[in-house]
Amino acid sequence: MEITKLKLEDIKPYNNNPRKKIDIEKVAKSIKEFGWQQPIVVDKNNVIIVGHSRFEAAKMLKEKTAPVVITDMSEKKAKGYRIADNKTNQYSEWDYELLHNELQELIGFKYDLDNLGFNSNELDTILNWENTDNKWLDAKEEWKEMPEFEHDDLAPYRRLIVNFGNKDAVEKFFKLIGQDFTDKTKFINIPFRPKQVLKDKGYGTE
Repeated sequence: MEITKLKLEDIKPYNNNPRKKIDIEKVAKSIKEFGWQQPIVVDKNNVIIVGHSRFEAAKMLKEKTAPVVITDMSEKKAKGYRIADNKTNQYSEWDYELLHNELQELIGFKYDLDNLGFNSNELDTILNWENTDNKWLDAKEEWKEMPEFEHDDLAPYRRLIVNFGNKDAVEKFFKLIGQDFTDKTKFINIPFRPKQVLKDKGYGTE
């Protein structure tokens, strides 16, 4: 694999990229902390195949160039690789006991955990893993006791309406997902997304 550098102005985003770019700030922070450990992959016309978030992060960091791998794969394969790369990144789960131990070691090294991309709620949950009832939960077994839900949007990763039978069920659910709630809570985002103030949309937990 040959890695070269291209000027950002010469790299072209793929306009029909089906994966939305979110949390660019976290990607930028990762590049700033760890450097370029993954190049952007482009085709022979410098159109991005994979690495759109890294490209946007580089612009945010005001970098002039970015490391790239130029591939001569066919348009058919490029389209397939673009989707497969995004999809396969979803197939990962954490061993929270091991993750907890790794974070504790980083704390011992006085490492700034904010560089890892977790939000504060996630870090609190993981760091307190051994002190909670979550340690040995089997998610599939736990879900058997949860209420039925309606799905009013057939598009993936959109909106779920969950009906709870009583307050105890609500408290158990929020404890399971590691989020706080109040009497005013109507919507939550999983994973947690900080509240953004917009006129016509609400993204918070209240």
